[in-house]
Amino acid sequence: MKILLLTSRLPYPPHRGDKLKIYNLLKQLSTRHEITLLSFTASRSDAQYVPSLRNYCTEVITIKLPVWHSLVNCLANIFSKTPFQVAYFFSRRMKRQVEIELKRTSFDVVHVHLIRMAQYSLRNNPEIPRILDLTDAGSVYLQRFLDTTRSPLQRLFLSEEVSRIKKYESVLEHFDKCLVCSDPDRQALLKNAPNARIDLLYNGVDLEYFTSNGVRSFDRSRIIFTGNMSYYPNRDGVAYFVKEIFPLIKRQDNDVKLFIVGKDPPPSIRHLSRDDITVTGFVPEIKEYYLQSAVAVAPVRFGAGTLNKVLEPMALGVPVVASPSSVEGLPVQHFRDLLIADSPIEFANCVVELLRDRNLQGRLSENSKAIVRKLYDWKMVARQLESSYSDLHSNRLSP
Repeated sequence: MKILLLTSRLPYPPHRGDKLKIYNLLKQLSTRHEITLLSFTASRSDAQYVPSLRNYCTEVITIKLPVWHSLVNCLANIFSKTPFQVAYFFSRRMKRQVEIELKRTSFDVVHVHLIRMAQYSLRNNPEIPRILDLTDAGSVYLQRFLDTTRSPLQRLFLSEEVSRIKKYESVLEHFDKCLVCSDPDRQALLKNAPNARIDLLYNGVDLEYFTSNGVRSFDRSRIIFTGNMSYYPNRDGVAYFVKEIFPLIKRQDNDVKLFIVGKDPPPSIRHLSRDDITVTGFVPEIKEYYLQSAVAVAPVRFGAGTLNKVLEPMALGVPVVASPSSVEGLPVQHFRDLLIADSPIEFANCVVELLRDRNLQGRLSENSKAIVRKLYDWKMVARQLESSYSDLHSNRLSP
């Protein structure tokens, strides 16, 4: 099939959730399909990543959208009803380029990634099937952010953006199919777009990389938190863990050490570093950091979708302690696949119990590996996406 893929960022390097997903899907789909990638770049430095993506795409076309231009877009829409994240990515050049590509090539399907890019595929060539890949429900994420933050400025901005995005999510009804990675996100979106056709497409894990062979040798007092630190829920989650949970763990086991691993930690996160807390920044081989750890923690307090910081250690057999928000929508059970804890004292007690109980470690390790291999292999996820493509294409060809 010939696929036109629209993304708001180049999916390379694959160091954050939205880029990681598209990159892995490209790797899988490119062996059987022709993909034209049309994406924004924010600076000249992004051009260095295009050759890597040409390994998987028939063509890579970029449209430059500088940050200053995006900020002007947002200012111009202060008094409109357009969500700021949609206004941020508005570009007449992108609209023209989409029209050019659709006239130039007979595509079998248009795959639009994230709701901010829906504006580029609402009225073009209705005979071509269109899929909107949301990953998660933006309205859910923003509402949880609003419910958590105490900043007056953030509350003012978020309350307005939540209102706008809930109304804007009705655009889902204009697509042939929409995709999200968890049923709670699906149910939330159906409240705002009751006539939308929304299916589940899980996030995946690269099981060729995240595989543990043999018995794991790890530091039995080491805890790991991972995540891209440019993403606010990660910064909030790790700060919450250090301030509210980690001291409770230390009271029970003073030898425990925390490793905070992730790209772009701001000064507020780097300043958390001390004798028993290491802030690494970006690491080229995150797998090794997981394997050296006794427990992975996911104390995220708000967000939506499925978190890599949960799936990746599960794939490696590293036991996980997670907040309810971190595992919402995952088919996992407390004490079978991982431990789920809400309050700081409950979270701390679960971590300490895991550090001390080797039988519990072993059971969670085996069960978590099994469930990830069953449901979250990128190869299976790509096959499911291909099935969606084929169904839509066949329906359009049917009389």
